Amino acid sequence: MSSSQKVRVTFEFTTTTQPGEDVLIVGEAEELGSWNPEKGVLMKTDPERYPVWSTPVPALIQSNSSTFYKYVYFNKASYKWEELKENRKLEVEDFNMIVKDKAGSHISRQIQSQIDPSVSFARTLENPIILVDEGQKFSPENSIIIVSMNLPIRVERNPNYDSQNPNSEKWVFENAKGLWLPVLYEIANQENINFVWIGWPHICVEDEAEQEELANELRAKYKCEPLFIPEDTMALHTQFCNGILYPLFNNIIDTSEDNNPQYSEELWEAYRKVNSIAADKIMKIYKDELIWVHDYQLLLTPSFVSRRTRDILNIGIFLHNPFPSSEVFRVLPHREAILHAMLCCDLIGFHLFEYARHFLGSCKSLLGIDHQFSPKGYLMLDYYGRHIMIRIGHLGVEPKIIDNVLASEGYSNIMRDLKTKYAGKKVLVGVDPLHRLSGIALKLNAFKLSMKNLMHYKNKIVFVQLLIEAKNSSDAERDDVLQEIVKLKTEINAEIGTNVVEFVDGSIITRELRYAYMSIAYGIVNSSYKEGLFLIPFEVIAISKEKPVEIIISEFTGVSRALSSLKRVNPFDIAQLEAEIHYLITTPTSSDNAAKRKRDLNYINTNTTLKWAFNFLSDLIRAKKDTKHFQYVTHGLGDKLKLIALKKKFSLLKADYLLKAYKETKNRAFFFDNEGTLSNLLKQTEIDKSVGPSEKIVNCLTDLCKDERNSVFVVTGRMRAVVENWFGSIQGLGMAAEYGAILKWNYGSTWENSLTGEMPWIETAKQIIGAYVVRTEGSTMEAKECSVVFSYRDTDPDIGSWQAKELISHLEILLKPFMNECEVSAGLGYVEVKPQGTTKGTAVYKVLQDLKERRGPPDFILTIGDDIADEEMFKVVKALKKEGSNLLAHKRELKSFTCTVGRKPSSADFYVNDANEVVHILEQLRGWSNVCKKNYSYGDLRALSTRHSYRLSGQFDTKSPLLKPMESYAEESDEEEPLSPIKVWRE
Repeated sequence: MSSSQKVRVTFEFTTTTQPGEDVLIVGEAEELGSWNPEKGVLMKTDPERYPVWSTPVPALIQSNSSTFYKYVYFNKASYKWEELKENRKLEVEDFNMIVKDKAGSHISRQIQSQIDPSVSFARTLENPIILVDEGQKFSPENSIIIVSMNLPIRVERNPNYDSQNPNSEKWVFENAKGLWLPVLYEIANQENINFVWIGWPHICVEDEAEQEELANELRAKYKCEPLFIPEDTMALHTQFCNGILYPLFNNIIDTSEDNNPQYSEELWEAYRKVNSIAADKIMKIYKDELIWVHDYQLLLTPSFVSRRTRDILNIGIFLHNPFPSSEVFRVLPHREAILHAMLCCDLIGFHLFEYARHFLGSCKSLLGIDHQFSPKGYLMLDYYGRHIMIRIGHLGVEPKIIDNVLASEGYSNIMRDLKTKYAGKKVLVGVDPLHRLSGIALKLNAFKLSMKNLMHYKNKIVFVQLLIEAKNSSDAERDDVLQEIVKLKTEINAEIGTNVVEFVDGSIITRELRYAYMSIAYGIVNSSYKEGLFLIPFEVIAISKEKPVEIIISEFTGVSRALSSLKRVNPFDIAQLEAEIHYLITTPTSSDNAAKRKRDLNYINTNTTLKWAFNFLSDLIRAKKDTKHFQYVTHGLGDKLKLIALKKKFSLLKADYLLKAYKETKNRAFFFDNEGTLSNLLKQTEIDKSVGPSEKIVNCLTDLCKDERNSVFVVTGRMRAVVENWFGSIQGLGMAAEYGAILKWNYGSTWENSLTGEMPWIETAKQIIGAYVVRTEGSTMEAKECSVVFSYRDTDPDIGSWQAKELISHLEILLKPFMNECEVSAGLGYVEVKPQGTTKGTAVYKVLQDLKERRGPPDFILTIGDDIADEEMFKVVKALKKEGSNLLAHKRELKSFTCTVGRKPSSADFYVNDANEVVHILEQLRGWSNVCKKNYSYGDLRALSTRHSYRLSGQFDTKSPLLKPMESYAEESDEEEPLSPIKVWRE
């Protein structure tokens, strides 16, 4: 979105009013009345929403700007400005927003809205909006590296090569066979695209001199870079791909000895090695090109590329095969490694939504990764701070290339011969690769049944099966399938008494021959067990144009959902398949299907291979990494390597750096999460509550609390009894339970509940959540003093997620009368109903208010946590610092450290690797305090003498509106009279 555009901002203001009183929003923006109350925006409420007031329509405010505003109480007689010393400030960015304010507080909740804010009181999404620049498109001038297992050029040794003859050629080059590989290569050349193609040249070359010689020739003549793979490695890689991955990716678990998914480590290492060789070749020639990887043979290549360079790559992968369901995919021992490797890409492409859905399901169930839709329908995966685009769109055929073949002399000669050979006969054609999943035997059996009832057609019909060379099956499998179907063919021909079934060997099948058989075909029959897209029907319709050709297709092929004129069958239902073949043989050519065929032909002519490629590459450019705001680093080792996004200013918190700041300051505040931060305990609802912090942690916290210059707090979501059990023995330690709703001050001995009055909503929440626990196996309910939690971490991921979504909707409906008192929040594996505005951030804010009154604003603040709830603490501290709040020391004196545990996306400025490093840091600080605690200066002691003299009581809002994301704070007003707005002038 350009800076000249405006965004839609909806304002919500929670306040009580007198009878007959309305609320206006007035601000410096023209849309908010230019500080003139008479031109302000009148807000509205209703009996169900009161005391929440909302703007009836969004205000259009300049993007990437800041604006000031205030709320005004209005009745027929006068205007009364809200009682705040400072104006409210809104930072407007590149997305629609919903701003939530409360009377008496400058703290705003600003939500980036992914839905139209003009929808009254709609439930908002708090995930950051993902903006995709659709203006970026691929053009032939863009440079691209295409990587596939096989090169589109096939290389063989010349058997007649004479080394003594300088004119003798050592290598023979020809176009590789296939449905998409040679076509994509051909159009890349025709469109003058600046590309280099990497792949195996279909031959193993061991001699380094020969490798260099062949590489130079492929590079100069064909824009190809060969992968030289040792023969034994190539054999193992092929065995792994064809025997393990190919059937499994087609949702078939083969328990036979040869194809058992319980493969050896040797096969996996061969697969890794080939992918590593491909990555090495990419990095050898890489010069800021787009990188496009193809298919399941190279799924690890994006990971190997990412770990070999610090360059920011723009890389995508397209899977030409189906992706299995999560239940099947999880059979693979190295399932997570494959997913993490694929997720090193910016864009992942699939032919059909079914395949993408299975991939997303595996990411969710195995990695806990969620997906979302961005505006204009882009599907995104949220992965360690990165947004990975998922593209769904199948490739097509290229009508221009087909027409060129049909106009060739070779095609004409073959057509003449075939017409002569099959004169007076109906020709049924099958075109399938020679492997088990093609299901060739199924249609032969069905054809056999049909011919038994149609003996009078035996001289008028012929079934020709083209056996395409299969790249996805082993030699043993091909031999077994061939032996089976040859036996069937012999039986059928003997039983019928003539050769009604013919086979065409794949070694002689050229593009011209294949198109010629499609041209004379009366019908096409396919009975695949499982097939990816399967482009044969596309070619048949493109060749026959509007000529009626009936196509019987297995419903287990991808194309069965793409074209409408096909006759879909269940190939395992032999009666249905036989009936369709019987109808095809006995029924004269009909134009009944003409309208559908015409629609399909138009679809094929429009959705070509060229269009598919350009659309994918355009999306790849749009999905490139955001280097302006993030740094991209690899995290983890080996198969567990991940590519993650971190903020630009995000670094390791070093103990010596922190200790230096610690020594230079006199009024320090510490805020710690416990589980995952002070301890390595897992964050689970049913954790053993008798297990407390380690002895090291207790000793560190005890000594830090003994230092009179320190105020130390542990802030957790646990119940007070658990927190007291864990930390109650430490003198001078402040504790916040249930996200700060219940607080024990570091100078007190009793717990205080900041929430006064009854909470009628909590019993309703318990009843609703209890009902969902009964219906969701593995889920639990935790009833705290001030909140209720539904935990589904131990449920089936899909069922748990579905139930959680339904629960949220159910709670929001039934708790609607209490929504001014409570809120429904969700996190990883849980849904929680808690008091409105209660977060770890509000707990920090309360403590800082108290600390300011007792000892003055702190000049050192350390906040450490490890999960999403701790992000609230980071946001509050950073926002207070940014605004120069009087709750903190002046920016020149302030030493502020927000730190997350684990190198991961966070609002924090620093990270440590694990809880052990937290302990190390605390031991460093503790050690210095122990050495120096007897050496305070007289000035230090005077400054500390008021530590216990008084404490603030009732000076802060116990229902603090501090919620995410935090953007602006200001000092609280001590004035009692309403203030007029402060004019802000800009030069």
